[in-house]
Amino acid sequence: MRAGSAVSAVRTSRSVALLGTLLFGTISLGGCSVHGPNTYGWFGDTNNSTLAGTSGLRIRWTEQLTEELDSSYQPVEHAAAALDPRRDRIYVGSSGGDFYAFDSGGQRKFHYNPRSGIEAAPAIDPQWGDIYLASEDGVVHALRSRTGEVRWKESAPGPVRQSPVLTEDAVFAITESDEVVAFAREDGEILWTHRRDVDVELAIVGHSGLTLHEGVLYAGFTDGMVAALRVADGGVVWERPTQLDIEENNDAHTFYDADATPVVVDDIVYCASFAAGVYALDRSNGTVLWREPIKGVNGLTTAGRFLVLASADEGVITLDRNTRERLWGRPLTRGAPGQPVITGNGTVLVAESTGSLLALDLRSGRELSRIDSGHGFAAAPAVAGELGWILSNGGTLMAFHL
Repeated sequence: MRAGSAVSAVRTSRSVALLGTLLFGTISLGGCSVHGPNTYGWFGDTNNSTLAGTSGLRIRWTEQLTEELDSSYQPVEHAAAALDPRRDRIYVGSSGGDFYAFDSGGQRKFHYNPRSGIEAAPAIDPQWGDIYLASEDGVVHALRSRTGEVRWKESAPGPVRQSPVLTEDAVFAITESDEVVAFAREDGEILWTHRRDVDVELAIVGHSGLTLHEGVLYAGFTDGMVAALRVADGGVVWERPTQLDIEENNDAHTFYDADATPVVVDDIVYCASFAAGVYALDRSNGTVLWREPIKGVNGLTTAGRFLVLASADEGVITLDRNTRERLWGRPLTRGAPGQPVITGNGTVLVAESTGSLLALDLRSGRELSRIDSGHGFAAAPAVAGELGWILSNGGTLMAFHL
């Protein structure tokens, strides 16, 4: 069973007790699927008469991906959707071990069973549409875009619960056991591995993903190390030990995790340690440009001058990247916040683990809208233009309009 608290959870349990009725605004949809005419373009071509709701986030259609349980115990779903607008495809997997391709109108195109749970979005080749899916058992699956046919499968040395990243020749994955693996895109051959030996007593559920920028991979590790690795051979460009900035507390266990996936903007790497706070690092050498001791940060993103943080302790916080001024904060009362996503119209989408998907104004933090699933959300939303998709706990894929 996976605990609902982001602070006390360790890497053992995989489910959570959640309660509620499946409601979207004032419209009860129960466990059914709702499909309207496929009149939606990928960048906001809509027919508002078919949208559920009256303003803000509006449901377009839903699809149940997992078996519905007649119980207050529902599976926690971490897999975000991956979007391929060029081919009108949405790809999403579930903890039950099913992987689906839909078009933007909700029509299923294919189903694939990787024989293990899926906790992350696949990587999609933007030119050819090839799919690279990592499953929880550590296997990376290379699939063809039109049919889901398997090209190759290869195992990483540990569970993979973060999305792979691609270069022209390689696929990169990071495991829960703090190992980065490079696979050849042609046949899955392992090109190199980089393992960080970590010795910590307890850790927060989750792990940093990989960020690729100009031939370098950036990642955080369970012991608080943030590292930059060369894509060519996995060699270390630099390492930054955030655990050195933690003030030890003898009355409570210290979580060293650097679980937020780094974000690179220009010559700065933004990253976070659960206990030491938020960092801006020099991209070339890892030098600390500044640090803000905001605790519990497990997700971050940027847009212009805004740095948006998801903190298990404080909720959603926005800083000015240039001045480090705190622009606004919003505590969350229904579980921990997920990875924030900023849309093109200046909206912050952030999910509550036992509550709603919230739409907040980027400049003020004011709530604009919300969607309830009845079971909360652990997955991040995926957005293209004015359309979005999110998988709820309990396994309902929701397509919405912004």
